[in-house]
Amino acid sequence: MLRKSFYIFLLTLTQAAIAQAQYIFRSVEDIWKYADVHNITILTAKYETNKALYSKLQSYSNVLPQATLTGSFTDNTALQTTLIPDELFGGPAGSYRAVAFGQKYIYTGAITAQVDILNLQNWFNVQIAKKTEDYNKASLGNTRKTIYQQVATQYYNYLLMQEAARLAGLSESIADSVFQSVSNKFKEGNVNEANVDLSKMNLERAQQTTITAQYQMQSSKNNLKALLGLSLHDSLVFESTLENSLSVAADAPMQEDPSIRQAFYQSQISLGQYKAANSSFLPTLTLAYYNSTQQYDNKYEPFQGGPAWFPATYWNLKATWNIFNSGGKLFQSKRNKIGYDETHLQYENAKTQSVINDENLRLSYQRSLLLLQKTEDVMKLSYDNYSHISYRYQAGIQSLDDRLNAFSDYINYQNQYLNTLSDMLLQLYQLKIRQQSF
Repeated sequence: MLRKSFYIFLLTLTQAAIAQAQYIFRSVEDIWKYADVHNITILTAKYETNKALYSKLQSYSNVLPQATLTGSFTDNTALQTTLIPDELFGGPAGSYRAVAFGQKYIYTGAITAQVDILNLQNWFNVQIAKKTEDYNKASLGNTRKTIYQQVATQYYNYLLMQEAARLAGLSESIADSVFQSVSNKFKEGNVNEANVDLSKMNLERAQQTTITAQYQMQSSKNNLKALLGLSLHDSLVFESTLENSLSVAADAPMQEDPSIRQAFYQSQISLGQYKAANSSFLPTLTLAYYNSTQQYDNKYEPFQGGPAWFPATYWNLKATWNIFNSGGKLFQSKRNKIGYDETHLQYENAKTQSVINDENLRLSYQRSLLLLQKTEDVMKLSYDNYSHISYRYQAGIQSLDDRLNAFSDYINYQNQYLNTLSDMLLQLYQLKIRQQSF
């Protein structure tokens, strides 16, 4: 019985382990690495990149020689009859003799080879396919960047709410103590009801922040699970704190933005399409080779000797030049030229805008960091002010209203600090992402 209970216990542990896996991350960089392998959007972008590779190889195959091997067998069940003047065989003039030409069985084997000696459009299509592959690689980088932003948003929001819950817990503890003290004094008739209401409001505000922080922390974890391809029942553990997640080298060089690479390769694709359209005005030169052999027999004796095989071989050099096609290709070429000018302009603008955005990002981070230091100092000073007024209240020097108002101010400055912290974290992870290579 004991052994059976032990097995049931082991089975229960095994099922629990299967039903709920635990994932431990020490930094946002660890989560990014995991997302690179498991995020569905990134995986889909990788598939598109692989498809572009095979499209490029397919375009290369169009410039290679094409060879075809054919074989056929014909059974003439009824040969066609032809009328021939009978006088060819010594008969009277004006009469005809019915003759069937050919033999019942025909065996044929042939090989055909063809290669375009001059076809610039095929080569431009190869260039377009290569640039399309590069574009898809840049698109993959841009997809990774987007997912990194989404992951960082949820991760740092979790840390922010963790800090909010910590501060709210401290405030709630103080507010509850003050509320209990004021309630007792009210029962004794020493304070008025307005003081009770104000102390209760301070407690409710602290509790609201605690509730909001707890639920948003769980929501952030759930959103991260969705981004990482995890199930709802999987466990996420962050072995990091807000303090050790704030480090970033503000003066580190920015990496190339994948959206700029996308814009560049898009312009190159448009340029290739323009050149390919122009190449359609040029002639093409094709070399072809044909070699066949046939055997005719009235007996069904395949591959058993029989009558001789009759070969046929030829070389063919063909030039094609489309001189006039009602202007359709000319208009297509002009459209492609406009498309190239447009994408090239977008690429140049993206480069200029990226430099400005990077500089603004550095400035925003430095501004938010300085403001965070100031708001944190103000929050601490506000708490010190509340502590001093509390001591003075206990000494009978200041009123209860002063104490309650000071605590209300502390909660306001605490919220201001959290708002500034939220802005700083946003600039921080945006800066981290721009320092990543995609």
